[in-house]
Amino acid sequence: MTFFQTERFVSSPTHVLILANVSVFVLLFVGGEVMYDFLAQIGALFFRAHFYWQLFTSMFVHFGISHLLFNMFGLYYFGRLNERYFSAPRFLVIYLGSGLLGNVASLFLVPPNIATGGASGAIFGMVGSYVAIARKAQDMGAAAIYALLIFIQSSFMPGVNLFAHLFGLLGGLALGLAFLSTRRRIGYEFGYTMTT
Repeated sequence: MTFFQTERFVSSPTHVLILANVSVFVLLFVGGEVMYDFLAQIGALFFRAHFYWQLFTSMFVHFGISHLLFNMFGLYYFGRLNERYFSAPRFLVIYLGSGLLGNVASLFLVPPNIATGGASGAIFGMVGSYVAIARKAQDMGAAAIYALLIFIQSSFMPGVNLFAHLFGLLGGLALGLAFLSTRRRIGYEFGYTMTT
């Protein structure tokens, strides 16, 4: 990869997040169960041992290659859609904010001895902000149905954290609407060019 290709790659928050998720997956593969206990979200460790960083790190933890690949496909698809409408800082606020909201909800709704992790709460935030974008384009109904179908399909898979999905979706919708409203009020536009 040349310098210019590298610069174009890192200019996309979607690409950077995918790289971060894959890097953590390799770290977990090497570190084994100890690293999973350290980085995944476990309510008992969060509340009793003060492992507060798990609210953030668990967004990058995946339990197997299929879990990683499924989430990275969703991140790439919805991430690149959202990059066309939000600056990189706002994109990251939507992604990380939605993931954190899903993780906070999971702390209180998932049994404390269950390890949770994955990018899906944050990715559902991207789905929610896509619904907000489609609303701006007078096509919210179709976008909402699409998001609902993804939500239902993924939620019936075994071992899925339904709460992270639901609260991530709601967080992304709220943040997307807020950012789009601010952009219209201030009166400026920005976007990203899709690269192949």
